[in-house]
Amino acid sequence: METIHVLKRDGGEPLTGLPAIEALFAEVGMGWAVKLATMPAIGLAASVMYKLISSNRLKIGGAMGASVMALGRVGMEIRGEKASCSEGDECRGIADVKVDAEARGGEDDSDAPFESMYAEGPKAILGAYASGGIVSAAIVNVRTGEIDSELLQESLEEGALLDIEAVGAALRSLTKQLKWQGGVAIALPGVWHADEKLAGKNVYSAIESVSPLEGRREREETEELLRNAVGLDVTVVTGAEAHGYGHQDLWGDAARRQKIGENADGAMNGLTGVVTAGHEAVHVALFKDGVLRTNADFREADLAISWIEPEWANAKPPPADCTDEEQWSAWATRIAVHLAKVEACRCARGGLARWVVSGSAAQNFDKWSHLVPKLSVVQAGKAAAPLIKGGSNQLEGVRGAAAGGAFRFRYTADVRRVRAAIGKEVGRSPQLVSSIQLRELFGKFGGDINEDMIDLDAFVRMVSAMGVRLPEDEVRELVCDIDIACEQSVSFDQFEAWYKSVIGTEVAQVLHTESAVDQVLNEEMGTGRAVVLQVGFTSCNPCKKFLPHFEQSARNNREKARFVRIYGNENASTIHLARDRLAVKSTPTFFVFKDGEVTHMHSGSNEEKFDDAIAEQLGELPVGTFAEKYASVASP
Repeated sequence: METIHVLKRDGGEPLTGLPAIEALFAEVGMGWAVKLATMPAIGLAASVMYKLISSNRLKIGGAMGASVMALGRVGMEIRGEKASCSEGDECRGIADVKVDAEARGGEDDSDAPFESMYAEGPKAILGAYASGGIVSAAIVNVRTGEIDSELLQESLEEGALLDIEAVGAALRSLTKQLKWQGGVAIALPGVWHADEKLAGKNVYSAIESVSPLEGRREREETEELLRNAVGLDVTVVTGAEAHGYGHQDLWGDAARRQKIGENADGAMNGLTGVVTAGHEAVHVALFKDGVLRTNADFREADLAISWIEPEWANAKPPPADCTDEEQWSAWATRIAVHLAKVEACRCARGGLARWVVSGSAAQNFDKWSHLVPKLSVVQAGKAAAPLIKGGSNQLEGVRGAAAGGAFRFRYTADVRRVRAAIGKEVGRSPQLVSSIQLRELFGKFGGDINEDMIDLDAFVRMVSAMGVRLPEDEVRELVCDIDIACEQSVSFDQFEAWYKSVIGTEVAQVLHTESAVDQVLNEEMGTGRAVVLQVGFTSCNPCKKFLPHFEQSARNNREKARFVRIYGNENASTIHLARDRLAVKSTPTFFVFKDGEVTHMHSGSNEEKFDDAIAEQLGELPVGTFAEKYASVASP
C-alpha cells in the first residue's frame, strides 16, 4: 500500500502503509475494520473474499461488499501481502506510472495527430550501429545531423551479434542509459525470422541472400522483435545501408564526408553501390540518386557463401602496418571478385556510377583500392566502377542509421496513409479489401500496357487520385517496393502482393505508440468495423493469461472488429495514451471504438464478461444486456 498517503492536519510527515489505512478508515467511520482484521481467522477469510470480489468471481454489492473489501484489504496489509494482481483478474497502479522527467524523445509522438506524424520526419532519433561485437548508440538530431548526446557502447559476447535477443537486450540497455523514449533506428548485419521448422526459433539471414520480398518481410519481423524487446518504436537498416545514408549530403556541410571533384552534391547521384567488408562477411546496398533500391536482388552473387569459400582463407584484411604487397593484393582481389559478382546482378546491369567503400574496409582504403580496377579486369573482364572512400567509424554508422531511420519512419507513416486511402476508396477496412476490389481499383488506371500492367507514372497517378501526396523520394521508394522485378512497371500481381505485405497478418497486433493507435482508428472510420483495444501492463499476469482468449476473439470477429493492444507502461507515448487520455486505472482494460469514439469500456480478465461486451457492441446481444448483467459486481 505504498501508494496510499494520508496527510496530517498538523503538517507532519505523511502516513503510509498500515498507519495510513488505520487513519483513513477511522476518518470514514470504519475504524472497526482494523480491529476485526487483527483477528487471524476473520482477517484471513476477508482477504480471500477480497480477492474473489476483485476478480469478479464473487458478487457482493452495497455496504456489505464495501465492508468485506475493507476487512480484506486491512488483513492483507497486516500479513504483509501486497495487492498483487496475480491472484485476481486485473492489476492496479497504472495511474501511478511516471515518465522520467529527464527522458527525451517522447514529445515527438504525444500530441501530433497521426496524419501529420513524421510529415517532416522526427526531430531526433536514437541511432545505433551493431558491428564487431559492439552496439554503439547516440541521439542524433536528424534535422541537422548533429550528435545530441554522448556515444555509448554495449559489448556483446562472441557470436552474440547474430542473436536477436542479445542485440535487443543491448539496445534496451542503451536506450535506458540515454533516457530515450522516442524512435530508434539500428543498423544490423542482417535480419531474422521465426523458422517454423525449428519450433519458431529466430534464424539469422544475410539480407543479400534472400529475395527483396522475403527481405522486406524479415526486416519487418526483426523490427517487431526489437520493438517488443526495447519497448519503443524501432526501425532496421543494414550496416551498408546506414553508411550509404550517412555518406550522402542529407544535412549539408554537417554530413559531408566525401566530395566528388567540385560537385559536392554528386556523392550519391546515379546508381551507387555501398560495400562493407571484413574477413567474416561482406554486405552491399544499392542507391539510385540517394534513394535505397529496396528491390535490389543480390542472390545471383551468392555473397554469403562465396565470400567464405576456402580459397579466401588467406585473403584477410591486413593490419594497418602491413608492408607485404601480396597480402594487400590478396585482399583487393577478394574485394574485386565480389564487387564484380554484384555488378553482374540484374539490378546493377545498368552500370554503377561508383562504389562507396565503408566500415572497417575503408580504414586502410588507400593501401589496396588502387589495385582493384586492374584486378577486376583480370577477374571479371571489365573494370569495376570507381571506388570512393566512405565513413569508417562507429559514429558514422550511428549517424547513418539515424538518417536512414528518419526516412523509414516517415515513409512507413505515409505507406499507412496509402493503405488507409485504398480502404476508403473501396469503402472497406483496409484489412478486408478483397482481390476483386483491388483489381477494380487497379483497372481504373490500367490499359496503357495491358489490363494487368500499368507504368510507373500511372501508378503514381493512382496514389495521387486517392488524395495522398508523397515527396519524390518516397514515391521512388514506393515504386521500388512494388516493382520487385525492376521492370519500370507494376503488374497487378505485384500490386496485390505489396498490399498484402503492408496490411500484415498479425492477430491482435501490439502497437507501440499513441500515433499508431490513432492511425488504426482513422483507418476504420466509416467502415462499420469496430476497434477493440486492450490496454495491458508489461508485468500484468492476468493480461498474459487472457491473451489467447483475446487473440481467438480477434479471429472469430475479424469481419466486424479489429483487435489491437498496447502496454500502458511501455514508453512515454503509451503512458500518455493509457494514463492521461484513456484514464486507465487497472489492467487489462478494454475499449471498443466505433468511428473513433469510445462506446464501451471495462476492466478485468473475466472471459465471459469480455465476450458479453463484444457481443453487445457487435450487435449480437441486445443493448443494455452487459450493464444489466454486471451492474451488481462490486468495484474493488
